[in-house]
Amino acid sequence: MDQSALKYYHLHHNDPKQLHEKYFSAAADYKIFEELFIFPVKQLIKIAGFKDITILECSDSCIVELEKWMKKEQDVIDWSYAAQIVAALEGNSDKWEEKEESLRGRIKHVLKCDFDRDNPTHPVVLKKADCLLTKFIMNLVSKDHDTYCRNIRKMSSMLNVGGLLLFFGGFNSAFYTVGCESFHILSCDEPFVRKTLQEEGFTVLNLQRLESKVRNELVHYEHIFFIEALKVREK
Repeated sequence: MDQSALKYYHLHHNDPKQLHEKYFSAAADYKIFEELFIFPVKQLIKIAGFKDITILECSDSCIVELEKWMKKEQDVIDWSYAAQIVAALEGNSDKWEEKEESLRGRIKHVLKCDFDRDNPTHPVVLKKADCLLTKFIMNLVSKDHDTYCRNIRKMSSMLNVGGLLLFFGGFNSAFYTVGCESFHILSCDEPFVRKTLQEEGFTVLNLQRLESKVRNELVHYEHIFFIEALKVREK
């Protein structure tokens, strides 16, 4: 595939509902759903319970959809099955509605994130966090390895020394599709990601990888990874 023809998640319009349906909904191919949704949930459920959550989103259309979900508006993406899965994994299947409502209450802000800015959340200046979760976005918004390193550095600037980075991504990725459009995913291997994190002040505590069972015309990545990394110093 011609990489120069690919669109970018944060620069070009993508339909959040189509994105959700293809990759993160119960209607998605089960292998994709298992890798992109179930695998991350199983890692995060052990450390869930954050009380003050700020969501940073790079796509304007996805921000609109998130805000509609927060306000319980009509014609919004239905994430209820996600709460049902989390509740079931915790052994509280009958409390999924409480789980979803609790999450709404703990999300304090939804902000635009633009990694092309020195301060990605400009004009808002955020207090440094104790924990930062990033799910696949670094590979989507970084056009090359130099940009990836700069974006990791900007992300690190949002985290306190001693804070925890929870990092999901893909190794040796190529593209994903939404509708009839193909979108960029930067290809990175494990040594490059480890080296970048180390150079930006992190110590990798844990790395888990899941080999992809899906490599087709819809999406291509060789592994999904989950990294727990401790920020031990400023750059």
